[in-house]
Amino acid sequence: MPGHRRRIGRGGQETGGLGPNRWPRVTWIEVAVTVEFTIHTWEAYTPAARRRVLSELDVADRAALADLPPGAYHIGLIRGKPRDAAAALATAVERRGGIVRRRGDAWLVAASLGGWWQGIAAARASGVPGGCELARRVEACLIEDGGQAQGDMPCRDRVLPVGRRTAIMGVLNVTPDSFSDGGLHLHPEAALARAREMVAEGVDVIDIGGESSRPGAEPVSAAEELARVLPVVERLAGEVTVPLSVDTYKAEVAERALAAGAHMINDISALRFDPGMAEVVAAHEVPVVLMHMQGTPRDMQRNPIYEAVVPDILDFLDTAIGRALAAGVHRDLILVDPGIGFGKTLSHNLEILRDLDAFRLTGCPVLVGPSRKSFIGNILDLPPLLRLEGTAATVALGVKAGVSVVRVHDVEAIRRTARVADAIVRGYRPARAFLSLGANLGDPVAQLREAVRRIRTMPGTRLVACSSVYRTEPVGPVAQDWFFNLVVEIETELDPVRLVAEGLRIEAELGRRRMMRWGPRVIDIDLVLYGEERVDRPDCRVPHPESHRRRFVLQPLVELAPDVRWRGRTAREHLDHLPPGQALEYWGPLYDTAG
Repeated sequence: MPGHRRRIGRGGQETGGLGPNRWPRVTWIEVAVTVEFTIHTWEAYTPAARRRVLSELDVADRAALADLPPGAYHIGLIRGKPRDAAAALATAVERRGGIVRRRGDAWLVAASLGGWWQGIAAARASGVPGGCELARRVEACLIEDGGQAQGDMPCRDRVLPVGRRTAIMGVLNVTPDSFSDGGLHLHPEAALARAREMVAEGVDVIDIGGESSRPGAEPVSAAEELARVLPVVERLAGEVTVPLSVDTYKAEVAERALAAGAHMINDISALRFDPGMAEVVAAHEVPVVLMHMQGTPRDMQRNPIYEAVVPDILDFLDTAIGRALAAGVHRDLILVDPGIGFGKTLSHNLEILRDLDAFRLTGCPVLVGPSRKSFIGNILDLPPLLRLEGTAATVALGVKAGVSVVRVHDVEAIRRTARVADAIVRGYRPARAFLSLGANLGDPVAQLREAVRRIRTMPGTRLVACSSVYRTEPVGPVAQDWFFNLVVEIETELDPVRLVAEGLRIEAELGRRRMMRWGPRVIDIDLVLYGEERVDRPDCRVPHPESHRRRFVLQPLVELAPDVRWRGRTAREHLDHLPPGQALEYWGPLYDTAG
């Protein structure tokens, strides 16, 4: 039978999964599969959501779940023929404390994510007909319940590319005692220099921490943490084009850092240590990382014990998600981190890394931070600064498991590792994009040459081709010199919003001052096309809304890519359909763009 899905938002209104009233939500999924069974799953974090789930069930099923104890549940209804596989799943779920009711060929299951994961593993390992298919479909339904972001996660005026490829979070510790780099970047100037290096190396987000969370670390006051973090955030917010994350569990630090220009919060306590943190994150509508940790940094490595490490962490993170949703945090702004090295033994860490794909069941992008951790040192018998290869190995495995973000110290090497893994696992390729450049002040051709040179040095970007230069008659209310224009084709790992920001940065560095529309300018850089993507934000519109009407864009673009298509026509067709108007003449090649 064909599948269908309904989303129910606050107050019971049916939604399309979009809009401000989507969380907390319940998702209904029905999937028809080849082994003749169907699956429905519901996500129920709150009593109100649970009541809405029960209203979807028939009377008998409703009665079976009416006495559920408080907690976050994921409820599933399996109907069909794979009885042995469903029995294996149900038995494992019950061992974890889940509730199972069977009526004929129907299995009603209410369990935590940890229980579901054990059930999925049991079905997969059962060896009975339909076992692997049942496991795969249940896993897919639970992931879909959470609505994991498939594109870019908004970070205020910037984005985190959690869906298009593995994002690199660079570690910037402004502490005297972090386990790997303590003291190296304690002075603001040293921290700023390292941040600039990471941007040049291709980092996607910089995580700034003012309190060490190494095993045995003592807490510091909010005042001390702010004294370390704020000067760096304030300087970087106006300088770099990547999002800034602040690694803190204190609401006061988060509030002040966000006011100073930070874009997201990385909370190692998953909103537990400070009751005000969830409200701060919700009020600012910024992404938050919820990390698992057993205990506190001071005592987390004192004999950590788990009933079952991966299911236990899944249940912890599921509860943390419910805590965030209850405070008003948007579901699509939550990332989860299993917390490698935070209250785990070597065997715990290795088991987590083997089963990293389990954490995708939360429906949130997964962040993992294996960089230079002690489990690598224990395996290789090496100090922190010599653990790069071990870090790279775990990152590659993380990409295979579907991890969205890796938090690392060695940005350049790990970015290269992740890109190769992304190409193998996800078929990732950098985006093909076209930029239009123009200038009519000073020495316009020299300005174009310098702008193209700087475009070539953008992180994760390769210049593919540069058109000839064309002279264009100016338009607008003031008399001015003719413009010199060209188009460049690039391949880039940067998302469209970041690419626009990089163009604005180059404009500012070359002396552009925005004073008058259609006025003279030292340099102008516009993003014309970015693959086949469509973006409509105040700070980024792709394709450029005027690109199909501008001869000074279309003529050089046709020289590079006459068949590139948008708005239903190729570049050549757009050019052919332009009415007579703005004068344009060929000037010549830019000369120094070869190679």
